[in-house]
Amino acid sequence: MRLRRLVPAVLAAALAACAQNTTPIEKKGYTGKPPLGQAISEAELPLETWAWIPFDDAVCADGSTTGLAVNRGSGSDLLVFFDGGGACWDYATCAAGTAVDDHYGPAQWDVELRDYVPSSLTDRANLPPSLAGATIVFVPYCTGDVHGGSNVKVYGNAVFSETWRHVGHANVLAYLARLAPTFPSPRKLVVAGSSAGGFGALVSYEAFRWYWPEARGYLVDDSGPALVNNDVPADLRDAFYGSWHLGEALDPVCVECRSNLSAAFSELSSSHAGDRIAFLSHVRDPVMATFMLSTPDAFEASLRELEALVFAPTGNARVFYDTDGGQLDAHMLLTPATPFAGGSYVASHEEGGTTLAAWLELMVSDDPRWTTVMPP
Repeated sequence: MRLRRLVPAVLAAALAACAQNTTPIEKKGYTGKPPLGQAISEAELPLETWAWIPFDDAVCADGSTTGLAVNRGSGSDLLVFFDGGGACWDYATCAAGTAVDDHYGPAQWDVELRDYVPSSLTDRANLPPSLAGATIVFVPYCTGDVHGGSNVKVYGNAVFSETWRHVGHANVLAYLARLAPTFPSPRKLVVAGSSAGGFGALVSYEAFRWYWPEARGYLVDDSGPALVNNDVPADLRDAFYGSWHLGEALDPVCVECRSNLSAAFSELSSSHAGDRIAFLSHVRDPVMATFMLSTPDAFEASLRELEALVFAPTGNARVFYDTDGGQLDAHMLLTPATPFAGGSYVASHEEGGTTLAAWLELMVSDDPRWTTVMPP
């Protein structure tokens, strides 16, 4: 099992070679009634027990089918959590690299359940009290596209080539078509994820609100930093849009995201003014600093700029920045980067006298005292 982090398989030379994306931009939006599939039967979802649900129409990068895991709760609230992992966009990072999973089935879920879930937000014992009876949905990751792709690419040449299915967004839509009739009217809807899954929660949030517009909505992006303008290098953004067709997921949120990924936070905050939006990060996350071709000092400056320019002006978006940075495991706050060794995220993160667990409870309980927490 690979580390649960967005591994920085980035090569500056490869990024410099990426052509600027010239795909015509059209803001489509999610219009009309969302398509619905067959509900998952209650017999497949034992109460407060994890069940792996296979999907014939959700596939991994290698073409194998995948699914999702569900822990049905006694209440009407719904927490959907996006798994993390590596990202890739060319032959070197996808086909030749080993940092990105291209397969995820029941065997991989069994390892996840044993080694990672017990110390993550997805363990029922770690849920905020206001979500005690929630159903938990775990969305696996095996497409290398931060759950945001809708494209099939052939990487390589006539001698060495590999087909890679960047279909994370297509998978999300397949999941939603069955989850919606299974859980038709959640009271609260929490969409969360860590690392690549944090990005996934962000780029997928509009689709979730399309399916459940009446629910009380909460977005929790953990360590998926959609930074301001070129704090996410332009060549890196172009690779995302070119190789993954990220616009299929993000153009309905914001066309501006093609040049400024942080606009996703602003647009969602504005279009869903009654929702609460959170971004979590270690201020000196060494994994994300490297991924962004940055340094810990420059990355911290980018995070502070994100808070000041994007989050502070809103009335419904906040950040939780933790100072426990500089170590290789200082990446992700809601889920462990390495296999479970006791403890949980609940007791692991505190800033300015506020624990992350208490802060999340303030968020999802709609407490007016919920506010940004960050080091001075």
